[in-house]
Amino acid sequence: MGLFDNVGKLAQKARGLAGQHPDKVRKALDQAENQLDKRTGGKHAGQIDAAGDKLADILAPGASDPHRQHRDPGTDQR
Repeated sequence: MGLFDNVGKLAQKARGLAGQHPDKVRKALDQAENQLDKRTGGKHAGQIDAAGDKLADILAPGASDPHRQHRDPGTDQR
């Protein structure tokens, strides 16, 4: 069994755990989005939100809420 097999199994396990806890996935992604937004000065808030939503859909279907309020560019507010 090679390194890539182990990584694949680990990724599969992580997706399974994320699927069981979509609320925690969304919270962690929101925190990451806020940090990225701060570091970019709000210049890319829309792209950061979109990427976070796509990642949430991949990791934990249902973690991305279509009615969720997105950040205002340049702020830490949703």
